[in-house]
This record gives sequence, structure tokens and C-alpha cells, in this order.
Amino acid sequence: MLTDQEPLPRNNPDPPDPRRFRGDSVHRLPTPKMLPGVGFSNVLEARKSSVTGALTEQQLGDLLFHVMKKRRGGKGRFGQDWEGRASPSAGGLHTISILCIPLENTSPVGVYDPKAHLLRTSGALDRSRKKNAASVKLLSSATSGTTLQFMADADRIAACYENWASLLWRDSGALATTICFVATCLGFSSVVLGRTGDNLLRQANIEGFVGVGGVHLGSIQR
Repeated sequence: MLTDQEPLPRNNPDPPDPRRFRGDSVHRLPTPKMLPGVGFSNVLEARKSSVTGALTEQQLGDLLFHVMKKRRGGKGRFGQDWEGRASPSAGGLHTISILCIPLENTSPVGVYDPKAHLLRTSGALDRSRKKNAASVKLLSSATSGTTLQFMADADRIAACYENWASLLWRDSGALATTICFVATCLGFSSVVLGRTGDNLLRQANIEGFVGVGGVHLGSIQR
């Protein structure tokens, strides 16, 4: 819903520490490779919405690393550490985490930890796989590939800003765009999903986060 209420920094913010999904175990991803030397104009020209093929763990890890890695940082306006990543974020808070849900049963479902470059997993996360597969097929016709479901720590951004909701959705859009550009650079296909995905988080027993969209990836761009 459109609103005339502008988001504003709170006068006396008291943000909580960043919420992290810990899980029961970890699944380490392969050492990431450098991005190929593809010009940005070529990426812009080639970018389109499509999905084909399953991703390998190397391919998934490469994309997550380059999208989510911390490039710079410091103390921000809210007395909290801010991060500079490829995707911009309100206040440098980066309150969105990524739940990776492969459609293939041979690959693990997990929340990406950018500091350790691994997936944090739990048995409950697998409950989201079937519902996600049905949703992705309905929205994009894809039957293979990996969904990157966005999950946001809304309490943290709400503690820093008044009328904060639009900021969260701007962060989501910026992250989705960055993912699609990096996917194109790596030769993958991608499509932004028109859903929140909040029901998937509830089914996976992920508490304290809200669904704010996502992107589905395939291994080959057409």
C-alpha cells in the first residue's frame, strides 16, 4: 500500500544485535572462485528472466559469496557496525539473510552464513522444500534449480527507523537485482519471485524473521 509517511531515523535508536539463524549443523561450501572478467555493459545486455538446470554447490557458493561478502565497514549512525556489500541497504544494516532451497533432494537446504561461507542447516528446514517447489513451479514453471528465499530481521530495522517497512522492501529489491546481475555474470539464469515466502519460513520453523521475496536460480542462461 502506498503511504505518505516517510521513513525517518529514530532520535534514540536502540537496535538489538543482528539476529542470526544458528541451525543444528553446518554444510561447508567450496572455496569461491573469482568473478569472470565480463564487462558490466555485457551483463546489462544479457540479463533476462529465465530458469533452467540445477546448480552445483560450487556455482551456488560462488554467487552467494560475491553477493553477500562484506567489502567495508565501520561504526554507523545507530552505534552499530555497518557493512558495505555489493547490494545497498538502509543504514548499512543488511537485515536480510538468505535461505537456500534447492528443488533437488540431493542438495541441502540451509541459511547462508556470509562470515563463514557455509550453510547453517537443520532438519526442520527440509519441510520447506516441497511447498517451495510447488510455489516456484506455479510462479515460474521451473522444476529444477535453487531458490534464494529472503528472510528479514524486521525488529532491527524497526528499532532504527520510523515508518520502516518501505526501507525493507527497497533492500529486498536491491538484493534481488544484485543477485540477478551476478547470476548473469556467472552465466546462470534467474527470475525474481513475486511472493513474500513468509509461509515457507513458518513451515521451516524459522522464528524472528519475515519473508520479503526471493530469486530462483538455474545453472544455464538462455
